[in-house]
Amino acid sequence: MLQQYCAQRFRPSYPLVEVKHGRQRFFEPDPREKRIGTISVGTIVYIQDNVRPFSFPRWPIRCNPWIVRAWRNGEYYPAVAGAPRTTYMAGGHLAVVQSLRDGRIQDVADWVLLRCIDAGLVKEAV
Repeated sequence: MLQQYCAQRFRPSYPLVEVKHGRQRFFEPDPREKRIGTISVGTIVYIQDNVRPFSFPRWPIRCNPWIVRAWRNGEYYPAVAGAPRTTYMAGGHLAVVQSLRDGRIQDVADWVLLRCIDAGLVKEAV
């Protein structure tokens, strides 16, 4: 099962909770907070084929819809003897997306998805 939690780029799902220690007041994240990514799982993005991400055409074509399935945690490969070969860190910039046309699954960087959303090539999750 793929997890989309602990994304580095996130929006809060619960408001901050006020905590009082004597006369001081602090605002802390809600204990139920899961740090879900800025792009919700289930969002449909029209990633353009054979088009540079920084130069969308004047009229982009909505021909290949992709759905965001999950967010991957960041992988770190320490070069220390005796350490685990791969360490997973909270936060990552890769989303697992699936093509709604042919079912292909691949990883896409978050900046590509954000660029497509800024260009209006998105259908929000219901």
